[in-house]
Amino acid sequence: MKEHGHCTPGLCPEAAEQGETVSIYVNPAHPLLQLKRALPWDALCEVMRRHWRRAGKNTNGGPGLPWDVALYVPLVVLMVVKHFNSREMEAYLAENVVARVFIGRQADPTPQIRDHSNIARASTALGKDGVDEVNALILHAAKDSGFADVGLLSSDTTAQELPMGYPNEPGILRGMAQRCGRALVKLKNSGVHGVDAALAQVETILRSVKEHHLFAKGKTEKRQVLTRLLTEVGQLMVQTRWIVKRLGPGYDWVTQRATATLVAMHEVTKRLVPQIVQWLLTGVVAKNKILHVGVPQARAIVRNKAGKKVEFGLPYLLSRLGGGYLFGTLLQGVVDESKMPLQALAGYRAIFGAHATPTLMVYDRGGYAAATLRALAQEGVKELGMQPKGHGAWHVAEAVRETVRSERGKTEGIIGTLKTDKYGFNKPTERLWHTLEMAGPRSVLSYN
Repeated sequence: MKEHGHCTPGLCPEAAEQGETVSIYVNPAHPLLQLKRALPWDALCEVMRRHWRRAGKNTNGGPGLPWDVALYVPLVVLMVVKHFNSREMEAYLAENVVARVFIGRQADPTPQIRDHSNIARASTALGKDGVDEVNALILHAAKDSGFADVGLLSSDTTAQELPMGYPNEPGILRGMAQRCGRALVKLKNSGVHGVDAALAQVETILRSVKEHHLFAKGKTEKRQVLTRLLTEVGQLMVQTRWIVKRLGPGYDWVTQRATATLVAMHEVTKRLVPQIVQWLLTGVVAKNKILHVGVPQARAIVRNKAGKKVEFGLPYLLSRLGGGYLFGTLLQGVVDESKMPLQALAGYRAIFGAHATPTLMVYDRGGYAAATLRALAQEGVKELGMQPKGHGAWHVAEAVRETVRSERGKTEGIIGTLKTDKYGFNKPTERLWHTLEMAGPRSVLSYN
């Protein structure tokens, strides 16, 4: 058995002449194999093939190496089930017999074991929409098998915390300057002239940030340094904008990537600088304040929890069906808690059909609003399990209220479980936005 070009060197070494083939019994009652028999593979293949085709993978037998859909579909499913990264998945496939059976390569004398880079490409090419669609298939399979009770919908908002430090204005501007600096160094190494002045300006900004953190004493002096920082950032934007305009398209991919970084920083700065100026002039933090130039979608989410008043990350609406199955929505813009039950119903119908309606909807007192309750009743929800505010009246009978309280507790518990290291919802390791936005849905899918 010889290793091939698509295999990681050393994982499939050439067999010795006196090597022997060993048969290992795998119990068909193994949980992974039971899961394999229960999954809708035809639908999964159709969904993943479609998203891989959109990502440019050769799934239609075109010229060049074909994209092995029959291998990658069970491989990606197993990767999600185990919540492995690509390197962990590569090692798991190399040493686990049940994994070979799960991906259907147990009878192949020379089984293809893709290396971690190919596994990562398969997972990334699926995209957030692909992960959401696969999760919808799993929810339908759970419903058809009798595991999920779609008559119950319990929802709540939460924050997907990101691995970022406490945001402050000089630190945010430092992140912007560092990204511009790295891009400028790439341009200089690629032979682009005229970047020295911009690099010097980056160093000036970094020195000013250090001065703000270490040497500025008192609010007045810190405000002066921050004002100077904004001026220096503006000068850097002017210099880098001229570089981008001078380069234009048609350069090598390194130059194009560096230019794209500079353009992205220009767009972030257009929004960030006015927000900082507003805070300097009024002392009021702007709505949708940018906290991290690398992830401008991150927000400060007021939670008022014990020991953690504010969380920094991405707002999510997580919904739980009876039986514990989840689906989630990444919230955009300003989050209005009173409208979240309506958004949960919209997500429910996106999965189960435009006219599907749960019998009982459960939400905390944040969703207790007259307009929301009236809209849900008009949509056909029979029992509105929203905990009332103050002395407000319940909209369900006493017997149902205990169910509402129980389901609220289960939903909170599942959200806590989702944030453990096993599922990795909180503080994902991804850094690029197109992979970071997949992290939350992938954790939900792994849980299901």
